[in-house]
Amino acid sequence: MEVYKYIADLFRYPTAESLKSILLVKEFLAEKDIVQSVKFEPFVEFQMDKSMTSLEEHYIKTFDVQATCHLDIGYIIFGDDSKRGRFLYHMKEEQEKIANNCGSDLADFLPNMLTLLSKTDNRELAEELSVSILLPALIKMSQKLESENSIFNIPLEILISLLEMDFNNSEYEAVKIGTKDKPDFLNHYVTGIDKSLFGRKQFKRKRDV
Repeated sequence: MEVYKYIADLFRYPTAESLKSILLVKEFLAEKDIVQSVKFEPFVEFQMDKSMTSLEEHYIKTFDVQATCHLDIGYIIFGDDSKRGRFLYHMKEEQEKIANNCGSDLADFLPNMLTLLSKTDNRELAEELSVSILLPALIKMSQKLESENSIFNIPLEILISLLEMDFNNSEYEAVKIGTKDKPDFLNHYVTGIDKSLFGRKQFKRKRDV
């Protein structure tokens, strides 16, 4: 699960450290999955060929000012609904357990959630978080980035593939994004929402490999 710590840096504001993480992800993919490794190359070239100023401007355009795509996972899933507040509460608790300093970002900021995955010893937490929350949110993000022909869709698609492989046999279900239902939060775990919000195995997709 350590690779998710480095993938997290790919979605942070660009720095010299994030460029190092790109090379670590490249090395990981070269050893583990040659198809994904080849797919990752254009993103590596883009990041290495641009000046830091250009990378910063591209990141801001994609994720910050008039963002093409948001990185706060709870917002993608729940929007401004009060359910997001309960989700953030759970996420903050879990981030504190692993002593992850979220800085000025929220606990559901994608890089912070990926850091949580890489550090937690709670396998059940990692599985529910990945299958029920992260995968449906990431797939929605990918659709948006693909429509904008964004270079960031490359690492996002690779992240989706890795999560699908890691939790291929999960019995957890994906949250249905955009539901009009208003169920109560029922359990103490990450999602904490009524089963009417779920659709079994919705993170499965048809993809060209």
